[in-house]
Amino acid sequence: MNVTASSLSRIWFPVLILLSLLGGIVWFCWPHPQRAVYSLYRERGRSRTLAGLEQYEMRASPHVEVYYTEQDENVVDWVLKATEAAYLPVTEAIGHEPPVRVPVIIYPSRDELRTAFGWSNGESAMGVYWSGTVRLLSPNVWINEKTDKEKRKVFDRLNPIAHELTHYVFDYLTDGNYPRWFTEGLAQRVEYHHTGYLWLEPESTLNQPLYSLRDLEERFDQLQNQPLAYRQSFLLVDYLARVYGEESLAGLVDRLGEGIRFADAVHQITGNSMSTIYSDWHSWTINHSGELEAAG
Repeated sequence: MNVTASSLSRIWFPVLILLSLLGGIVWFCWPHPQRAVYSLYRERGRSRTLAGLEQYEMRASPHVEVYYTEQDENVVDWVLKATEAAYLPVTEAIGHEPPVRVPVIIYPSRDELRTAFGWSNGESAMGVYWSGTVRLLSPNVWINEKTDKEKRKVFDRLNPIAHELTHYVFDYLTDGNYPRWFTEGLAQRVEYHHTGYLWLEPESTLNQPLYSLRDLEERFDQLQNQPLAYRQSFLLVDYLARVYGEESLAGLVDRLGEGIRFADAVHQITGNSMSTIYSDWHSWTINHSGELEAAG
């Protein structure tokens, strides 16, 4: 039988269409396929990161493993103890305990932290959660006190561990099933309850036009005024808990962990859409901005 290219195309084109349709059905109907892919990439990134730490030492405790260089030997126990101290409050707040120990990497310089993320010279952070790992800038870099005793006091008050650990635990519960603004608001709230610290800057004042819900949902990381974006995310999550109850916030977190879309989870828990909640929050915030500014 003489099979021509045109006859082959007539045979295979419908087959390819059918396979594409089946693939779409599997993607949207098979239980949580997006989460499986997300988890796969997260664990691959985690493994690659840890495999690249040949020059680092490692010290472990029941729930944590800290990777560090020789020059940060003096701060390893601080980080280990602070992470262990935050572990139970954070896991109880999120309602989830990760299946593996938390890897915490201490970078000895801003340049090495930037290199790890491909950041420009103007970018930096004290802490970052990324791809199944918690990354910290060495306290020896960002704390200016001269003695270890003085540094330790500052570290205990200002370290970002509870914040980044919340991202870690929440990400393992939900496999990325959340909007950026919500995870930042949640992490700030857990951190505030654990340490009393809340990031406030002159730029985060509420006496200015606030970002819309669409801004927060679609371009949180690109918003020009990051202090304001972070403050709004904190206040929104706090508003959810105060108006609808702590149990509602916990229920929302649980549903995200079950793979329910954020918009659907919010409606199931509160009976309202997120846009309605944002509108109510915006009005309340404008009317109480003076109190909120004084409290902040």
